[in-house]
Amino acid sequence: MYKKYLIVNNLSKHNKEYIAILLFIFSISQLFLPAILSAQTGGANNDTIPLYSGDTIRKSIYSQQKKNRNCVYDFVWGKHYRELYTIPVSVGSSTLNSLFGTLEVTGQAPEFHGLYMVDKNGRNYLVKPLSGSSSFLQSEFFQEMYNKDDFKDTYLDSFIGDAYTIVNPYTFIASDYMAKVLDLNSNNPRLYYIARNATSDTIVDGTEIQDKLVSIMNVPDLATRKDIISTGDLLKKLQDDKSHVVDQDLYIRERLFDMLIGDWNKTPENWNWQRSVADDKIVYKPIVIDRSHAFMKVDGLLTGQMLSVLSLGFISDYKDHISNLKKFNKLGFTLDVALTAQSEQKDWLRQSQYLKNLLTDSVVDYAFARLPKEIQCEEINKIKQKLKKRRDKLDEIAMEYYKELQFNPVITGTNNNDKFIIDKFHRDSIQVDIYNRNTDKLVFRHRYTKRNSREIWLYGLNGDDSFEVKGNKRNKIPLYVLGGKGDNRYSMQSESKIKILGYNSQKQGLDSVKDAKVIITDNDKIHDYDYEKTRYNSVSFSPWGVYDSDWGLSLGSFVTYTRYGLKRSPFSYQHRIGYNYLKGFMYKGIFPMYDDRKSIYLDAFVGSPTNFSNFFGFGNNTDGFKDEKKVYNRVKVGQYSLSPSFHYTLAKDHQLILSTAFEIFKVKEVDGRYINEYYNNDYSIFDTRYFADLSVSYELDKKISNIVPTFTGSFTAGWKMNILHPERNFPYTELDLALNVKLTDRITWATNLKGKVIFNDKYEFYQSASTELRGYRDSRFIGRQSYYQYSDLRIDMGKIKNPFTPLKYGLFAGFDFGRVWYPHESSKKWHASYGGGAWVTIINKITTKYSWFGSGDDFRFMFGLGMGF
Repeated sequence: MYKKYLIVNNLSKHNKEYIAILLFIFSISQLFLPAILSAQTGGANNDTIPLYSGDTIRKSIYSQQKKNRNCVYDFVWGKHYRELYTIPVSVGSSTLNSLFGTLEVTGQAPEFHGLYMVDKNGRNYLVKPLSGSSSFLQSEFFQEMYNKDDFKDTYLDSFIGDAYTIVNPYTFIASDYMAKVLDLNSNNPRLYYIARNATSDTIVDGTEIQDKLVSIMNVPDLATRKDIISTGDLLKKLQDDKSHVVDQDLYIRERLFDMLIGDWNKTPENWNWQRSVADDKIVYKPIVIDRSHAFMKVDGLLTGQMLSVLSLGFISDYKDHISNLKKFNKLGFTLDVALTAQSEQKDWLRQSQYLKNLLTDSVVDYAFARLPKEIQCEEINKIKQKLKKRRDKLDEIAMEYYKELQFNPVITGTNNNDKFIIDKFHRDSIQVDIYNRNTDKLVFRHRYTKRNSREIWLYGLNGDDSFEVKGNKRNKIPLYVLGGKGDNRYSMQSESKIKILGYNSQKQGLDSVKDAKVIITDNDKIHDYDYEKTRYNSVSFSPWGVYDSDWGLSLGSFVTYTRYGLKRSPFSYQHRIGYNYLKGFMYKGIFPMYDDRKSIYLDAFVGSPTNFSNFFGFGNNTDGFKDEKKVYNRVKVGQYSLSPSFHYTLAKDHQLILSTAFEIFKVKEVDGRYINEYYNNDYSIFDTRYFADLSVSYELDKKISNIVPTFTGSFTAGWKMNILHPERNFPYTELDLALNVKLTDRITWATNLKGKVIFNDKYEFYQSASTELRGYRDSRFIGRQSYYQYSDLRIDMGKIKNPFTPLKYGLFAGFDFGRVWYPHESSKKWHASYGGGAWVTIINKITTKYSWFGSGDDFRFMFGLGMGF
């Protein structure tokens, strides 16, 4: 009866994939409409034929056909900037052999589908096509499911190609000019048509820049210039010495400019840093190459939902305001926390004023006037108006985002010897000062308030550091101190809200620390500084459904709340609440500990009024009641349970689980059911029962070899007792082993065997050992002992050629056998079921399974997600 819970849990892990399949199927139905069939967007290989006029041509990015969509498609998926992609614009024409006196390739730019090139004077350029951007394929979901060859010539590939048009193909020119006005890095982009010509360069021939409209922009020589470093190298420099600093004014200005123009694409890879010397500091100034992801147009009923499914929900329609600042800045938020740790609110306001003063209406108008005259339309005017309104709100944006950054401050020392002084003299604020321990020079100072900061993480990094806490014991701001592996010293005058995390090797010294909570763990995931690690929460919603010819259609949903904090294994804690109208409410809480090996779980269940179990009597020879309706053997059971458990990881593949449970069962009397005939109406089976359960389990999940990629097993020993009638108690054991054997690249043999033993007769029918063969109804045979085994031969049949979306499928044949043992009968009979089915994998990600199994009773059909038994 609990097999359905396993299906539900598997589904809840893939909520995004489940929603994605619904959206993709809907998109395919729209693409199938006749108006769409004549207007595939594809990959822009058949652009308009260029019209020459001397050295100038008129050409569009996509052909005119590609803007034609029917009204239903436009309503559901939006128009985007599709029309701008199909308007011919006048640009200069050249070849790579003649452009700027011949350009030579110095490297590829795969993220832009372009090339880095150099002219004969040593000036460097980035050449990239205006069509398409691989940024949309960087989500984890797309990385797992999207293969261009699989999707080629399908309508879904056309749909994905059309999604590129949410990016405005020309406004990066205006953005670059405004950046120049603000004294930010600018690249002087120019538009050209690169004619196709035979070259001896296979790199050029293999790119998408020939016979295309491209942008050509000046870039620094990132490969050889020693004064320019990557973000990863910058972070290492900042940890080495506090004399290495980021130009706070320029960086804050850049980030506010991003928010002003709606440029969400600020991953660490999109930054480079130019080193300079100022007084006694080494200052790093930000270099931005790409500003093409601004002014997005995310319209249509479902486009925003689709982006959320693909983990791209931070891409939003450009408006005169930003609805969710932290969400919009998702890709750059953790780097902002790391690089602006010393900034004050006044620094952000000063830069917002700087932008407002320089980006006047006339400057904005001139910036957009630099776009090709052919696309100067109402669409561009709307962007300008939104930009001006957002500019006027820039102070509010700056203050709100500064508060977001202060929510969970992350402070780092250096790999040298540092002295940290934490001032807690004020109840609602903390001041952190960092001194060079060797020179006693102040290198960091910041005050944090309870109003803005909920939790502070302080990393000493390497070196021999000292930590001194002074002030009010009743300070409200939690402070986590991670001293690192050095010989650290602690002086505490305040106990409230301070936690010190140390290694086992430091335990003896930390035992003497008073007025602070000491947490000992050797888990490097806790101790090591990672700038991408900040505190945040996530909420996900998981609808699901399963059809079973025994149970019927089962629908429900899960909501999962997850906290990611300092402690992650892989999260700080998680709450999952679900509801199934057939079964009831389910809850699972997971609370990992600091050492990454121990966790506390809490499970709860509240049965719905429709919750039921099957009952055919006890024994291996019970009647299947073929002539009766299915409800005849159904028993309505009121069920409630609360089960805390302790999980301990013994080794990588081994886990020990200690569990206890409190359970309530109430069998309900319903006229016309078999259970009323089996038990007299006044029998105590219909009384409310209260049970306590104790158990210990060992679990194994191991990959043995390439031939045996999956081997899992669990063994449980437990004891259950009726609380009101303690004499009714019984010990039990359970075994579950599963094995997959890869016979060939396409053929797999999978088997799963299960067994249960109860050591006396003091149990109820819903606690019995049972066989769950796939051709029989659930709980068809119950007794004191049970054994049953599933076996499948699975054949991967490959791809189904179709014009809609990539489909892969397979077939399987299965055989099950098993039986139960019951003290009051003598039976040598083994029951068997046999059948098979198919699975279909859609868009390389979501697997649906259809199975049909027959038995001596009848047949059973099931539909679900995933490839379990």
